[in-house]
Amino acid sequence: MPNVSNRVSTTPITTPSTPASNTVTVQSGDSLGKIAQRAGVTREALVQANVGRYPGLATNQNAIQVGWKLTIPTGAAATTAPTTAPTNQGWTAGTNSTNQTAQVGTNVRAESFGQKLAAGGAQSIEMRTRRHNDSIEKTGVGTYFGDHSSWKTMSAADKEQWIKDNAKPGTTPPSAGSIKENSCIGWAMENVGAAYAAAGKSARWAEIQAHVTRNGSKGTELAKELKKDGWQAIYWNPDAKNPNDNNPEHSFSATQAARGKGYYGVDVDAQVINYRPTEGKNTKLDMSGVEKLREVPFFFGLAKGGMHTFVGRKGEVNEFHWAEMPNSSRAIEQTPLEKFGWNSGLIMVPPGTWPGGARN
Repeated sequence: MPNVSNRVSTTPITTPSTPASNTVTVQSGDSLGKIAQRAGVTREALVQANVGRYPGLATNQNAIQVGWKLTIPTGAAATTAPTTAPTNQGWTAGTNSTNQTAQVGTNVRAESFGQKLAAGGAQSIEMRTRRHNDSIEKTGVGTYFGDHSSWKTMSAADKEQWIKDNAKPGTTPPSAGSIKENSCIGWAMENVGAAYAAAGKSARWAEIQAHVTRNGSKGTELAKELKKDGWQAIYWNPDAKNPNDNNPEHSFSATQAARGKGYYGVDVDAQVINYRPTEGKNTKLDMSGVEKLREVPFFFGLAKGGMHTFVGRKGEVNEFHWAEMPNSSRAIEQTPLEKFGWNSGLIMVPPGTWPGGARN
């Protein structure tokens, strides 16, 4: 996208190997308790049979969605009760139940999933950024180019000549065919995908990736899918009432988030606001949200309704600039949120990684 400025436990989430007799599709008004009762199985067994496909069940057994296909366990699996956090049986599919996410401290398996996601995502950012920048430092040519750069339209011969012209003498730079095209959403998907792989959920990531791609590769679509898996949504805005660009969208979205109306169809769990008051206004500085974000090991984010997307860690945004050439160390840029040039958006944090839990 365009530049604006610049363990606790490692117990994995498992799915029982007992064959299932059939599946049911979640309908409007369904709850997990109702489905379990109709099927003649325990709620816990139903969770255990489906948590592999829908990891969000590990943190909130009732955050089910209309259209989900749930496996009905049979035999011993139908009565097995794994260790999970207690939930409210009154919640139903399609309601704002994700705001009631269980505290990770009461659910060891949920903690493992979120921590694995966070560790995998953070490692991915570090590895991929370092690989690109180290390649530039050593050879003059990196491992990525922006999908809006002139490299995108070069012929194969021109690319080879460009590499010869920009490579450091006596080095072996990446070949033209090995330099990877990327963008802000591409970079985000690459790192979030690596997080899911590290958590042992590659199959679920394939579902997410296919859904997001089918729906225009929008950041909001990715956020909605992550929400299903128990990620918490944090609304951010440097000055909730007085945006420095005078765009009313930012103050409007802040009001909507504060009223529990969500952000572009995503329920908001917490806010990080007023950490950079606009000069000349009377907004009181509040760094408490930023301080919490600094404790989050990995996150995915979007700005202005998904116009821009990014990943990040420890309070710093890590973004890919789509117009950069393969020799640009600015292709991947890291910026503290308090200095980030965009003025409102959403940050998605893996289950259990937001300090203090939801609704802060």
